[in-house]
Amino acid sequence: MSQKVAEPPTQPAFVIRPAKRRELEDLIEVYKSGYEGLEEYAERTEEDIRDYLEWLYDGDPNGFLVAEANGELIGFVSVHSDWWDRRYQRRTAEIHELVVRKDWQSKGVGRALMMAALDYARAQGCDYASLWVGEGNWKAREWYRRLGFEEVGKGWSVWVRMVKKLRDEL
Repeated sequence: MSQKVAEPPTQPAFVIRPAKRRELEDLIEVYKSGYEGLEEYAERTEEDIRDYLEWLYDGDPNGFLVAEANGELIGFVSVHSDWWDRRYQRRTAEIHELVVRKDWQSKGVGRALMMAALDYARAQGCDYASLWVGEGNWKAREWYRRLGFEEVGKGWSVWVRMVKKLRDEL
């Protein structure tokens, strides 16, 4: 009698790589998809999203990374590696945006993007990474905590500040 061996779960194939300026237009739909249900924290018009993506890219082109699967963009992260945190008076890698297309969420894309962003920040000599997350975005807040971020304050009425040490000796 033969025994059926369970197939290992398949992991969706995607790659993380630096973004190209010409891809920003394609990221508008990724952005809109990723913010479904969280619109209160998002840019609302395509023009505003486009301007925001250009600002993110121009701030640190090497820190703007995309996730791609089968030739389609499915997520992105933007980290500015030379950001000054006035509140804490220190240089930080500011993670301005991490967005994954709705149909690719909970498949490891966000984690891969975040790990790539943190690796980039460390390579740039950053000791801390920081971000703002929507106060009511409990799923993201918990996810960031699991990745080692700590909540350190609030600002602009609906945002929570989170920080992560990037080096053990700090």
